[in-house]
Amino acid sequence: MTTKYSIECWITSSDQGVLLLQVPARPGKHEAFWQPITGGIEDGETPLQAALREIREETGLDLAEGQLTEIASDLTVVISPELTISKTLYTASPRDTTVTINPHEHQAHHWLPPARVAEALFWDSNRDTWKLISQHNGYDGSPERDEQ
Repeated sequence: MTTKYSIECWITSSDQGVLLLQVPARPGKHEAFWQPITGGIEDGETPLQAALREIREETGLDLAEGQLTEIASDLTVVISPELTISKTLYTASPRDTTVTINPHEHQAHHWLPPARVAEALFWDSNRDTWKLISQHNGYDGSPERDEQ
């Protein structure tokens, strides 16, 4: 079995909500769908370095290491009997929320209220990580709040 290593990062804003990016449809494979920032970890990169690179590539946001909070690591997603993904989960709440998407990866972006995020997601694995982010940020009524 092959394991690929990746990151997932949820960008939140107190006045705009939660950032989702729309992956374009691929005829014969899938319809267009919404997701957070995701991407593979390249050789020689740490998960944090990969997260910062993916954020920059997918949104144009240039964040510093201290702006990301690691929520979980080694989250396993079974894609097939031959492939699993091990991902590290981050969240960030940058001051500058001006997003410029990469048209080679996404066709749109949207800020959603936290209560509408789960229903917009395509993948179960993103809904699972959204639960962790929601708990961390206090969106689900839990007492734990994001300190940023």
